[in-house]
Amino acid sequence: MPTVPMSTERPFASVAVLGLGAMGGSLARALSSLASPPSVVGWSPLAEERAAAVRAGAVASAPPEWQEAVAGANLVVVAAPLKASCELIESLVRATPRETTLTDLASLKAPLARAAEAAGALDRWVGSHPMTGSEESGFAASRGDLFEGARVWIVAHDDAARRVTRLDSFWKALRARPLAIEAEEHDRLMAVASHLPQLVANALASVLAEQGVTRDRLGPGGSDMTRLAASSPDMWRDIFEHAAPELVAGLKALAGVAGRIADLVEHGDLDAIERLMRDTRGWSRNA
Repeated sequence: MPTVPMSTERPFASVAVLGLGAMGGSLARALSSLASPPSVVGWSPLAEERAAAVRAGAVASAPPEWQEAVAGANLVVVAAPLKASCELIESLVRATPRETTLTDLASLKAPLARAAEAAGALDRWVGSHPMTGSEESGFAASRGDLFEGARVWIVAHDDAARRVTRLDSFWKALRARPLAIEAEEHDRLMAVASHLPQLVANALASVLAEQGVTRDRLGPGGSDMTRLAASSPDMWRDIFEHAAPELVAGLKALAGVAGRIADLVEHGDLDAIERLMRDTRGWSRNA
């Protein structure tokens, strides 16, 4: 594997990754590829994923029980769907010593913060949300460079400030860009920056299917815009159960804009369409 330069101070000597799908598998690969890698142990409820991670050299071992995987870990990373992550956080508090730092990769943070509070672990839990991923699932979809250049939102209680510093160094060692944010603010942002684009891709794919357009007939633009339609419905169901009101507002706003554009096209108002495209082109280039 190619090595990735690591900071001179290693934040965690041993890391347990619970969940070896696209996200957790990628994290394990990235950690094991560092110039001075920590000890990485992985776990998945699927025996084939555990075996694949060991064969790929992403983890040193992958025991059949997660309790074995976390034994002796300085950092435990929960890389599971939202509901399972909340349940694991509560279980991990009982299964690991107080010195062990707990984090997760879930795309909503308020439910995890509530789980950590209920478990009395706000001084141990530091939530992470890397703004990257894949519409594919499973260890086969993982790759070692997934987190390079990615924004990673960091959410933590004030009591976990010392651990935040170490987790910040952890993500920077993987060439990610960590930034602190409050849990509720994070979830409001994700409603429009992540969850809205997901449902837009699903809506566009649905319209194309109704029109009899198959994916192999799309050009690069259509393929890019519908890529997220292949995402796991089970994973997103967990997320939408906790959807922020901003998601509904965003969907309604989008429906309104789509309706206005339809009127412009129907009436041949090319000037208005051009103005809209110039405005959105400017927004895109100023990102």
